[in-house]
Amino acid sequence: MTALIYGVTGYMGRLTAARAAEAGLRPVLAGRDPDRTAAIGRELGLPTRAFALDDPSAVRRGLADVTVVLNGAGPFGRTSRPLIEACIETGTHYLDFAGEVPEFEIAAGLGERARQAGVMLLPGAGFGVVPTDSLAVHLHRRLSGADRLEIAFQTVGGLSRGTASTLLRDLPRTGVRRQGGSYVRHRAAAVTKKADFGAGPVTVASNPWRADLLTAAHSTGIPTIDTYTALPAPVRVLMRLAARLPRLFGSRAWYRLLDPLVRRLPAGPDEEELAKGSSHIWGRATAPDGRRVTATMHGPEAYEFTARTARLLLQRVLAGEFTPGFQTPASVYGPDLVLEIDGVRRTDVM
Repeated sequence: MTALIYGVTGYMGRLTAARAAEAGLRPVLAGRDPDRTAAIGRELGLPTRAFALDDPSAVRRGLADVTVVLNGAGPFGRTSRPLIEACIETGTHYLDFAGEVPEFEIAAGLGERARQAGVMLLPGAGFGVVPTDSLAVHLHRRLSGADRLEIAFQTVGGLSRGTASTLLRDLPRTGVRRQGGSYVRHRAAAVTKKADFGAGPVTVASNPWRADLLTAAHSTGIPTIDTYTALPAPVRVLMRLAARLPRLFGSRAWYRLLDPLVRRLPAGPDEEELAKGSSHIWGRATAPDGRRVTATMHGPEAYEFTARTARLLLQRVLAGEFTPGFQTPASVYGPDLVLEIDGVRRTDVM
């Protein structure tokens, strides 16, 4: 039974590999750059292999003896399909760190082929979307007749170069919200509200790029779902401006201006920042008659949360716990999976 982590030269891939090694796992580390991948393998004492995703036969060879692959190489809109296609052919289960709706739609579209091959496709194997999916199912079990779900999250800690790049890339893009069982176009930060994560009300803004609404719909069937993120006021203003001026914020000139600034950011939080950070999730389910249930969840810093969650999911799949086809974390492992992660606690508020 072999696990492979692809993209270990990136921040999250390397962090997850380190956490896996700390737990006694021995995943194969992989990436497209043989020298950089081998250097990380020597540092962590783990085996390595190198292959690029633009060569389908090389990808199949790289996965031929692998039970489960964790894709840590973004952007997942480009990297997930070649890996999933190879996984279906080699009988390899697939996990990744994707967190946006279009990325999940790629996996969902290949779900039936994967099911027929006995392969599980489980994107979002980290902070996005395991805790939100788990909280959604927990709330739905408390109020099975709910027809509306609201989910918000807040993170305290550093920002990785990859996350900053994704945020800036997405600014002019229209997202979606789930309304009455359908997905409708929705702009980022178009709606703000207050959410109490446990220390008083915090302003959160609609985040229609997040795949939490897709996974929550898959796991619960709730027809109307909104997702929110706690963001600094300047970021909310920037999101609204981008919605009004999509050509400007989607222009090459804008990216030429921002790329040097993004490259100056650190790859991600260091160990001290990981230890000091935290993450907070708020959720509320509402029934047609007005009944409500609310819960919060608190855990480690978001990148640390992701690494620990991915490690746990690798362990579960290696133990033979999987369901073929496109899946969401809570639909396979239940809403209490997340409580197995060190530092995570859930509270029913009402």
